[in-house]
Amino acid sequence: MTAPSSPKRLVVVVTGASSGIGLAAARAFARRGARLVLAARSPESLAAAERSCLDEGAEEVLVVPTDVTDHAAVGALFEASTRRCGRVDAVVHAAAVVAYGRFDDLPPDVFDRVMATNLTGTANVSRAALRLFRSQQGGSLVLTGSLLGKIAVPYMGSYVTSKWAVHGLARVLQIEARETPDIHVSVVSPGSVNTPAYTQAANYTGWEGRPPPPIDPPEKVAEAIVRAVERPRRDISVGLPNPLAVFGFRALPDVFDVLVTPLMRVGGLSRRSIQPHSGNVFVAEPSGDREHGPWGRLGFRSPVASSSPGHERREMTDRGELEGSAVVTHRVNAPPDAVWAVLSDGWMYATWVVGASRVRDVEDSWPAEGSLVHHSFGLWPAVISDTTEVLSADPRRELVMKARGWPAGEAHVRLVLLGDGDGTVVSIEEDVVAGPGMLLPRQIRQAAVVPRNREALRRLAFLVEGRYHDSLS
Repeated sequence: MTAPSSPKRLVVVVTGASSGIGLAAARAFARRGARLVLAARSPESLAAAERSCLDEGAEEVLVVPTDVTDHAAVGALFEASTRRCGRVDAVVHAAAVVAYGRFDDLPPDVFDRVMATNLTGTANVSRAALRLFRSQQGGSLVLTGSLLGKIAVPYMGSYVTSKWAVHGLARVLQIEARETPDIHVSVVSPGSVNTPAYTQAANYTGWEGRPPPPIDPPEKVAEAIVRAVERPRRDISVGLPNPLAVFGFRALPDVFDVLVTPLMRVGGLSRRSIQPHSGNVFVAEPSGDREHGPWGRLGFRSPVASSSPGHERREMTDRGELEGSAVVTHRVNAPPDAVWAVLSDGWMYATWVVGASRVRDVEDSWPAEGSLVHHSFGLWPAVISDTTEVLSADPRRELVMKARGWPAGEAHVRLVLLGDGDGTVVSIEEDVVAGPGMLLPRQIRQAAVVPRNREALRRLAFLVEGRYHDSLS
């Protein structure tokens, strides 16, 4: 058997298929009409993944709840696969867990379980796959490695250690596979990817982990996995900064060691404080399983997520917002009704929107879809008069607007309200959609937008909290 030229109608086993990269890979093969066997710990999440893959066009889907740390369970997974499908053409191993914390702060049982899942699980799956491939005289094994299997960072010692070991095991398997030309072993090594792994991770740092920017979508890794099955390669890196990070780690170790800790604190840990917890290291958390995490391309967290696998963060391109815009959040000490009351008062628009100098008129239907606020931007006497139009409004939940300021251009702005106990987490994201600003790279545009929107949310919070607390007195 030679390496398959196309994944169409292949039989593919995917572990870790309930979330993140595993789910994205399963969906990518489904779109090519493959027959799929999906494995993960949670039956509930696997059922959702099965529906999603069938919707994407999979010819057939078999789900087998499996804990990859249990070699007997992995054996049963492959027995079920061959019994149902007759053969297995490719195995994609994406099951993994993450833990944050200094090495000496991480509980020993958490460290051991991360190693068991990420390393022993890889060994169990690889062993079963290679034995099957030898018996059927061919097949492709794709292991999910990591940039952190090639460099080291603080606060993720168990994950780094396990992924270095996975890369070492993979090299051994690749050398041994040279004796069987029709068996292929590939490693796909992603950098930062927008998956739920960071928020589901065990954490003993006090701060929620996040992928450092720039962040790739899991679909990009999934396509690399498909390519590894179509055209096997030893190691496929996913992430533009990866080669630079590896070069710095190997060629300039002293400089790397000085810089990596502050960079990790800024880029790899968010400002969202959390209590110590073991995450999904020991037990699956179906409520957190989905294809995408809550992170934008630049590392800003969006609080809005849907529970449907693969559709957690509602796409905004149909209304003009662009994927990858930075999300700024602020907690307001008042309920969503109080926040919406201020947003619904168009005459307050210039009070909290940074740059707006005055409001000239407000349509009575504001903030209904299509309604307008007539305002001016700039400092007198150099002011620009234009309008802001509501593109969509979901009372007490979401407001999407088109802010015009020609000849400067226009932007789409999205505000989301999320109840948080007795308060509200308000998020805002914005990007230019027309005008001279479109000539600038998005990173530069967003660098200017983010601080302005932080100030806008602070102003909004002062207004809301003042009015709300006055109403209670």
